Amino acid sequence: MVRTAAKWFVAGLGAIGVVLVAGSQLSSVGSLPPNSIRLYLAITGVLVGLLAILWAMWKVVDVLAPRRWTFEDLIEEWEATPQSQNRTKKSKSRSPYSVGRFLRESTLSLGGFASPVEIKRIYDESEPDRDGLDDLVALMDDLLDKAATVDLDHRFHILRRHIAGGMLVGAAGIILFAWAANPAKAEQPAPSLRNANLRGADLRGVSLRNVDLTGADLTNATLRGADLRGAVTDKTIWSHTICPDGTDSDARARPDSSGRPAGATCIGHLTR
Repeated sequence: MVRTAAKWFVAGLGAIGVVLVAGSQLSSVGSLPPNSIRLYLAITGVLVGLLAILWAMWKVVDVLAPRRWTFEDLIEEWEATPQSQNRTKKSKSRSPYSVGRFLRESTLSLGGFASPVEIKRIYDESEPDRDGLDDLVALMDDLLDKAATVDLDHRFHILRRHIAGGMLVGAAGIILFAWAANPAKAEQPAPSLRNANLRGADLRGVSLRNVDLTGADLTNATLRGADLRGAVTDKTIWSHTICPDGTDSDARARPDSSGRPAGATCIGHLTR
């Protein structure tokens, strides 16, 4: 039953990992600008989530791996377990010597002997044809089976805490990734049109809000009804450009020494 539950733990954790990886394909992480804080946070979230899940899966696999007990292991646990019975339930659950504690608290399992040490001593001193030797061997085998069961149950209870911790850390990583990789629409970086050639472009009604138009050439372009709120217009070339409010960029231009209009601009006319 314990091993079946552990296998389901592995399957569930694997499914979460698949969802996390697949979810990255549906996010906006690819549109995040390089070296942005959100990109680094998204990568951190993915790594934390996957590492937490892998760690939890490793713990599950450790429980699934059978441990072979020897009678010497039983004696070692017996001797390492304190004899005091005045321990709280919480302290018992944290004790690393679950088998030794079981043997000290369940003396009936020792078959009337005082300790595993006595059982091993009598076995070592017995002749092969000694009466009752088969019963003694059966008792030792039974103790080894019980030790394996108690140890597995103890490790499974610890595993539940490890799984809970791994899931919490993994969930935090997934939440961090989801937040960082999917910025709110207002936070998403505006497209850059730096130095773009937009000569004669028909941009009527187009949303260019917060767009970087540094150095863009808007000669003869039509921006009537376009939304340029927050747009960066440093060194933008305005020439016979129809501004968003319908004004001609050359309306206030003055001819320079060569007779060409100078001072053409849509600044101040970027809203409808």
